[in-house]
Amino acid sequence: MGFEVKWQEQWVEAFSLLFITMGFIISVMLQSSFLSYFSVFLGGFVAARVYYFKKSKEPILPFVLIILGFLVGYLAGSFWTNRVFTLLFFILGFGMSYYLHLKRIVVIFKSKDFVK
Repeated sequence: MGFEVKWQEQWVEAFSLLFITMGFIISVMLQSSFLSYFSVFLGGFVAARVYYFKKSKEPILPFVLIILGFLVGYLAGSFWTNRVFTLLFFILGFGMSYYLHLKRIVVIFKSKDFVK
């Protein structure tokens, strides 16, 4: 009857909640619109990197839910910015990073192509 967490089954929900909270806190703390747009751009950049590396190795849906959790939290806390522009900057950062990873312009540190 007690509350027990099945970590193997519920890790996605826990991390999504953590990233919703982190996105909300980051968005509320950044009152400058430039810093908000820049941080959400970087968030999209990092999210695409995670997506790129996980898409072929593991089921991708959990990571998509975590990324969307961060975005929803960030959009919920963006009081000082336009939410449409915030979403556009996230998509721009995501698309740019994904393209750079596809073209092997940005690589992981352990790859042969890291030092050119």
